[in-house]
Amino acid sequence: MTTSDDGEIRRWHEWLVLLAIFLFAFGLRWYYVSHALVLEPVRGDATQYYAYALNLSNHGIFSKDLPGATVIHPDNYRDPGYPAFLALWMKALGAGDAWYAAVLLSQALLGALTVAFATQLGRHWLPLPWAAAAGVMMALWPHSITINGYLLSETVFGFLVVLGILSGAVAFQRRSTHLAALAGLIFGAAALTNAVLLPFGMLLAALLAWRGLSPRKLCIALALGACVLPSAWALRNAIVVAPVTGTSSTDRALLNLAQGSRLEFQSAWRDSVLGDEEAKARAKAVFQHVDDDYAQLRSSPLHGVEAMLRRFSQHPLQFARWYLIQKPALLWGWSIEIGQGDIFVFPTRNAPFQTQPMWIALAAICHAANTLLMLLALAAFLFGWPQRNRLGSRPPTTCRVALISTLSLVAFVTLVYSMLQAEPRYSIPFRPFEILLALTTLYTIAVWWQQRRTDPG
Repeated sequence: MTTSDDGEIRRWHEWLVLLAIFLFAFGLRWYYVSHALVLEPVRGDATQYYAYALNLSNHGIFSKDLPGATVIHPDNYRDPGYPAFLALWMKALGAGDAWYAAVLLSQALLGALTVAFATQLGRHWLPLPWAAAAGVMMALWPHSITINGYLLSETVFGFLVVLGILSGAVAFQRRSTHLAALAGLIFGAAALTNAVLLPFGMLLAALLAWRGLSPRKLCIALALGACVLPSAWALRNAIVVAPVTGTSSTDRALLNLAQGSRLEFQSAWRDSVLGDEEAKARAKAVFQHVDDDYAQLRSSPLHGVEAMLRRFSQHPLQFARWYLIQKPALLWGWSIEIGQGDIFVFPTRNAPFQTQPMWIALAAICHAANTLLMLLALAAFLFGWPQRNRLGSRPPTTCRVALISTLSLVAFVTLVYSMLQAEPRYSIPFRPFEILLALTTLYTIAVWWQQRRTDPG
């Protein structure tokens, strides 16, 4: 058998492994969304997403005004990506039960594709067995399964982020300007699904150019591609949206900043829903402080930030620990704070994680491993960022681009959410990258141990 035949067999073997992981992930997600019952699925953030989709489908206007409003006012409070996804299904199926089922099943499909694409991304620097192990973990991770059952943006956003990073890695591997521009467009689409990613494509391009990891023309193509869709959306907002207080994405970001500056906000939210009358009164006082901070930030961002810094200066160590340790740990934590709790955002019944022993055991195992997973992912920054890893080897540039992109993304979202509002739900789209980095650390340790056994000196 020739070398080319061996290579062809290996490629087919790899594709079969990816297909098996995809089918496994899709089967789990399809089973979950087919059995779990979300009580009042149009609630919380989903209420606005549904209103946006309904107005887009019926009137062609992006607005959060609820059905029955006399006048529909265009706004940009939410990002347009996920409402557009919902509106496409509404155009095809109406807004009834068939639409709801189609959305959940399509989210199950996108969730499974996310797992397969993230596994393929891991192959840029991990051997197939380790990348496949990461893929199986992604397929099984409870948060990544349950999120597919809600009318929330995380599934679509996570799919676009993984596809963007993978497309960028392939573009730099093949030295393709067109693929780099396409990766930028995908980053732009992800940013229009969740604005937290808005500057990431440009920052990643600048980092790769600065570190000399890619030709400048590819970095320029990536940056320009990442600007196209957000620029078009900004132009629409400048032309169509009237400057009404409380209806812009800037207002939403300022509100998140105000909420995230209050250590007790998450517990206050839970007290407002589950607490007794005394707890609800305390929660109301916390919400009033948040509203006051938000009003000051909105009227004068500079004065609002100065007021926050004065408050921080009264307890500097407490707030330093909050922003540097507690908020990152909360972001990558387990139990969803603003929601039902544990792995559920909205009240859910008859979910396999609630009724079936194997699923319950899986959730318990993942819960126990969650903190270790976070620490292993953090350790990957020690192995992956230097040009030479701890074993003294120098990985190929194409492998480093994929790994550096993943490290940069995890660092970026941790920093941004730690500055704003940290919540385990927000890390769900990035769990595949956390798992890849954790497996990278384990792989590095395994190689080091093997080298030590074979060469004790």
